[in-house]
Amino acid sequence: MIYVKLFRLNNWVKNLFIFLPLFFSGEFFNHIKFINTFYVTLGFSLVTGFIYIINDIFDIEFDKIHPEKRNRPIPSGKISIKQSLILGICLLLLGLTGLWKISIYSFFLSIFYVLLNFLYSIKLKQIPILDFIIVATGFVIRILIGGEIGNVELTQWMIIMVFLLSLFIAVSKRRDDVYQYELNKKIHRKVVSEYTVNYMDRLITIISSVLLVSYLMLIFSEIIISKFSSEYLIVSFVFVLIGVFRYNQLTYVKNKSGSPIDIFFKDRFLIVIVLLWFLTFYSSLYI
Repeated sequence: MIYVKLFRLNNWVKNLFIFLPLFFSGEFFNHIKFINTFYVTLGFSLVTGFIYIINDIFDIEFDKIHPEKRNRPIPSGKISIKQSLILGICLLLLGLTGLWKISIYSFFLSIFYVLLNFLYSIKLKQIPILDFIIVATGFVIRILIGGEIGNVELTQWMIIMVFLLSLFIAVSKRRDDVYQYELNKKIHRKVVSEYTVNYMDRLITIISSVLLVSYLMLIFSEIIISKFSSEYLIVSFVFVLIGVFRYNQLTYVKNKSGSPIDIFFKDRFLIVIVLLWFLTFYSSLYI
């Protein structure tokens, strides 16, 4: 269990973004493409396991005073920094080796991801605005990998939508850090002192609006309409709209945006909305 927490296996669900291009292309059940995408996702997940360890090592002093993060293996002292680093390097080498054998393009994108996040852990996370831009960029890298391994042409609106969606979640998460700082006057990240809750709320409002427009542009793009002309696509927008409203409610009203993974797995309302969106879009593309 301690290694599950160290590698943050629950966060590996984020790497399912690699499957998005395959899903939107209508070839999700293409056996060869699905298997290749699965193996690439697994390899990339091992790489992200290394990044989580590096993050925890650099954040150890701040995590020790965080009410939840202090229980993680490294800040709690359950696993030493040296041991964690050795395990992380093993994950990195194993993941990169697998990616090299499957897709050289995915390998180099993963190398870029590692370098970007290493710089993020060292310094870039302390730079306002750039901190959550980099997080969102990581998800764009994921769909670029998915597009390459699935031989799927990514539309500009798909890339923009994924960037905005991940930015929306990242800013909401950072908003929780700022809220906790203003409430308790404890800094768990240096960068939070550069923000205010009011400023973060304004950002979330802007991103939410543009995100919804980008989704509409995606489902009405030529490539989608030409392949999958269906009235169900516009219905899917309703669920996206409700989903954004619900996430904003959890962020603004309940102040529970600190853990996106917990939200997506524990908030029943949001789970139902996501499932309805999936079924609607699935019906449009595959039935």
